[in-house]
Amino acid sequence: MPALRIHWWDAPGRAGEPTRLALTLKSVPFEDVRYSFGDKESIEAVRAKSPFQQFPILEVDGEVVVQSNTILRYIGRLTGLLPESPLALAKLEAIMDFMAMDVEPLALCSHLQGEEKTAARVAAAAEGSAFRKRLSQLDAAIAPLVSQELDMAQLKVFCETSAFISGFYDGFPADESLFAGCDNIKALRKKISNIDAVKSYYAGRDGFYAAFAPSG
Repeated sequence: MPALRIHWWDAPGRAGEPTRLALTLKSVPFEDVRYSFGDKESIEAVRAKSPFQQFPILEVDGEVVVQSNTILRYIGRLTGLLPESPLALAKLEAIMDFMAMDVEPLALCSHLQGEEKTAARVAAAAEGSAFRKRLSQLDAAIAPLVSQELDMAQLKVFCETSAFISGFYDGFPADESLFAGCDNIKALRKKISNIDAVKSYYAGRDGFYAAFAPSG
């Protein structure tokens, strides 16, 4: 097994948290390097390792792997959380890409700052918004996954939807009211959060991680 180091904020979201959780669930040793938001010097130093100057970063035997879904694809193959069948793999990757390319940007509101960003998220959380439409589309897409064995796409959805209601995204409600009408998202969150190893991993963690506690 290669030597693995994942560099990400001391917070949930993107590839950082699904990677941590996948490696933990599969008992794969790794170094979890976390950064506080105020640690500018360390953050700039580690971002310099990426050709795109971005987080997260996965080091594999000293080699750098970047871009969130690329990291998740690598970890998914390494841990057996992605299938070998090209067709089955494509279906899961489509969900991961939809999450990263269509859902997350509407939550991040990266083009805004401060009160404007918070106000945009309040609007995004409202019924009928583009963000809520994307959540409904995601909900329909993951319906077959709820009853299937755990995979990387499920971990991606679980971690990101938990982050949405963790308080990390100012302006979003801190409860599952954000997923009103999305029964598959809620069922998937309940399924994963109640796995014994997941409960053990998040036991004693507070703050943003309270949203990862067992639901339902």
